[in-house]
Amino acid sequence: MGLSNLYRSAFACGLILVASVASATVTPVAGTSWTLALLPDTQHYEGDYDGTFDAQTQFLVDNRDALNLAYVLHEGDITNNNRTDQWDIASAAMGRLDTAGISYSMAAGNHDITYSTRASLMGNYFPISRLDDQPTYGGAYTAEPTSPQNTYSLFNAGGTDWLVLALEYGPRDGVLAWAEGLMNQYSGDVPGYSRREVMIVTHANLYCDSTLYDHTTTDPSTGTQNWSPYSVTMAGGCNDGAEMWEAFKDCDNLKFVFNGHVLEDGAGYLATVGTNGNVVHHMVANYQFLPNGGDGYLRLMEFKDDGTIHVRTYSPTVVAGGTYVDRPDQDFVISLNSPPPVNRHAVAANLVVEGETAPSENTVGPISVPQSSLPQVGTTWQVNRGDYELTIGNQDITYNKGVLLATVSQDLRDGYRATVEVGRNSFGDRQMALSIMGAASATEMNFNTSVAWFGFDAGWTAAHVNADGSIAAGNGVEQSMITKNDTGRFAVDLDVDPQSDGLLFVIGNNNSNRVVQTGVVSTGGGDGYWDVRVQTNGANFSATGTDSDWSLVYLPIDTPNLIGGLYNGRDAQNVFSTDTSDYTMTRIGTGEYQLTIDGETPETGMLLLSVAYEATASGVTAPDDNILNYESDGNGNFIIRSFDLSAVNLQNTHFAWAFVDFDYPIRTAWLPGDANGDNWVDQYDARILAQYWLTQTEAEWWMGDFNGDGAVNDLDASILAAHWNPPSESTSVPEPSTFCLLAIGLGMAFLGRRRLCDR
Repeated sequence: MGLSNLYRSAFACGLILVASVASATVTPVAGTSWTLALLPDTQHYEGDYDGTFDAQTQFLVDNRDALNLAYVLHEGDITNNNRTDQWDIASAAMGRLDTAGISYSMAAGNHDITYSTRASLMGNYFPISRLDDQPTYGGAYTAEPTSPQNTYSLFNAGGTDWLVLALEYGPRDGVLAWAEGLMNQYSGDVPGYSRREVMIVTHANLYCDSTLYDHTTTDPSTGTQNWSPYSVTMAGGCNDGAEMWEAFKDCDNLKFVFNGHVLEDGAGYLATVGTNGNVVHHMVANYQFLPNGGDGYLRLMEFKDDGTIHVRTYSPTVVAGGTYVDRPDQDFVISLNSPPPVNRHAVAANLVVEGETAPSENTVGPISVPQSSLPQVGTTWQVNRGDYELTIGNQDITYNKGVLLATVSQDLRDGYRATVEVGRNSFGDRQMALSIMGAASATEMNFNTSVAWFGFDAGWTAAHVNADGSIAAGNGVEQSMITKNDTGRFAVDLDVDPQSDGLLFVIGNNNSNRVVQTGVVSTGGGDGYWDVRVQTNGANFSATGTDSDWSLVYLPIDTPNLIGGLYNGRDAQNVFSTDTSDYTMTRIGTGEYQLTIDGETPETGMLLLSVAYEATASGVTAPDDNILNYESDGNGNFIIRSFDLSAVNLQNTHFAWAFVDFDYPIRTAWLPGDANGDNWVDQYDARILAQYWLTQTEAEWWMGDFNGDGAVNDLDASILAAHWNPPSESTSVPEPSTFCLLAIGLGMAFLGRRRLCDR
C-alpha cells in the first residue's frame, strides 16, 4: 500500500536480506551430495557493477570442492542490450569457469537477442567451438547447428546421468520438437542410449506467482502475467510455459525447468506431475531489481543423498565473506521424486501483533504465531501497520491457489475496534496479504487476528470474486452461481439449502476498509441462496454497497471435523448446526455470545465468523450491516461480539460460525493412502509413510497418518496397501523399502486390525 511495484519488490527482498546480512561462509555439502548452481539475470552487472559477474563465477571456482559443484546454469539475460562491451564482461566472467574446468549451459534471454530476427552476439562470444571444449557438451539444435541459443549437454552427478537442455527465450515449435526428441532418446527405451534425467534452462517459463506463463488465460496488459513472450513479436513464433509443459508432459525423465526473467519478488516454485507420474520442479529466480544490479545473488541447489534438494540463495558480494538469504521463498527443501503434499485440511493459526495499535510512524510491531495447524503458518513480510503476508510450511501463499479467511480475534484495543480483509497485495505478484482497518476509522491498525487457509487443490468450494461479479480464481464455484444484482450486491446460489445444508463464509478482498455480510434467503422447497453485500466498514444500513472484490468459502455441514452452525443471535437459538453435544452457545448480553466447545479453547483452535441475516429497515431488504469479532474470556471460552454499523454499537444478529481445531482441522475428502495429494497411491506415498514411521501424537494426514489417530504405524501401512494404485507401469512395482511397508500393512489387514476414522 503506497509502494511502487519495483520499490516493493526490492524492499520486500531487501528488507529481509538486510535482516540476515551477516558474513556466512559457504556450508560444505556432506557425503556424496552435490551442488547445481544457477546464475540469474546478470544483465545489469556492467559499468559500476561489472565486477559482480566476475565475483559470482570466482566464488564458484573457489568453492567448487566445498560445494561438490557439478554444473552451472545461466538462466538468460546474460547482457542488457546485446552489446559488445556487455558480452565482453560476460565472456570474461564465464571464462573463469572455463579455466577451472567447470561445465555450464547458457540460455539466451530476451535482452540477448533481437526479437524480429532472434539474432544475437552470443554466437560471437560463446561459439560452438568454445562450448565444445567442455567435456559435457552434446550438441546444438539441428536446424541451427552453429547457434549456441539451443544446446544440450550431458553430465553425471551423485550417480545420476543428466541431460541438460538450454532453450531460447519463448522457444519455437521446431525447438520444442527437437528437445522432446532428445528427451525421448535418453528415456532408456532407445538402444544405445542409456536413461538420463532431464533439466531444462530457459528464460521464461514460470511466473513469480508460481504459475506457468500462459497467454491463453492471462492478459499481460492487465498485469496478471507481465513480460510474457507473447507481449512481443518473436521471429518464428514462440511458446510460453504452459505450451512447453503441454509439449513435454509425456517425457517421463523430465525433472526440472529453470528460468529467470521475472521481476516482482523474483521467486516462484511449482511442482507438476507428468502423465507418467514423474514430478517436475519448476523454479524462477531473479534478483536484478535489487541494489547494485542484483547484489550478486545466485542459487545453490544441494542434491542430498536422501533424495531431497536444499535450495538456497547466496551472495558473495553483499558483505565480506558472503551471505545466505533466510526468506522462505529463497531457502527451502524439496523432494526430488515427490511433489509437495496437498493440505487436505484447512491450515489455521492465531496471530498476535505486539506494539502500538496505530503508531503515527506507520510501523508494524513484532508478530508471533503462538498456535498453528501443520504445516506451520508463519509471517514472511510485514509491510507496515495492519498489512501482513503469511507463509504456510515456509511457502508463500498466492491468490490463484486458495482463499485465506481471517477473523479479528480481539475486541477492544486502545479504544479501537477493527475489521480485516484478505486479498492480493498491490504489488503484482498475487501474494495474499492481510489488511486490518479500524472500524469506521479508515485507519490501518495492528490487531490480533486468526486465519485459516483453504487451498483450491484440496477440493474446497471457494472462490475470489471480482467487483463485477466475475470469478477471478476458485474451485467448485461456477460463474452461473454468482449474480451481481446492484452496486456491491451479489447473489450466491450453490444449489443447496442455506438454512440447513452448509455455511458460507465471506471476506473483503482488498487493501482498504471493506466488509462483507450475507443474508440467508430461503426460496422454499429446500432451496435458497445467500444475499451478499460489500460495503465500507463505516457505512450504515442500505440496499447498495461498494463495488469491490471479495472471497467466499462454503463448508457443508457434514465437513469432517466441523463444529459449527448458523446461529440466530436475535432469538438466541440455533437455526442448524453440527452435534450440539460438542458445544454450547449462550447469549450473555446484547450482541454478546459465549461459546464453550467441549475440550477446546481459543488456544487450541480459531473461529470463522460471517454475518448471515437478511434484515429489513425502512422498506429496504439487505444483509445486516453488522461486523463480528471474538476473543477469549480467560476461562477457555470464546466471547463473540456483534456490532452495528456505523456507530459500532453492540447489536444482536444472525451469524455463521465454525471452529477450526489446530490439531484436527476441518478437511475435505481424500483418497485413502494418498499422502501427497496427487490422486495416486504409490511409491511416493510409501516414502512419506517410511519417513514418518512411528511418529506419535502429532502426525498429520500428509505425514502418513491415514486413519487420523495421531500416529503413523502398521494401521496406516495397511491402508496404503489396501489402496495401492500407481499411475502407470513405470511406478507399479514398489521399491524394496515399499515392499516391507506393504508386507506389514497386508499382514495387519489379514489379521483384521485395519480401521478408519475421521479424527
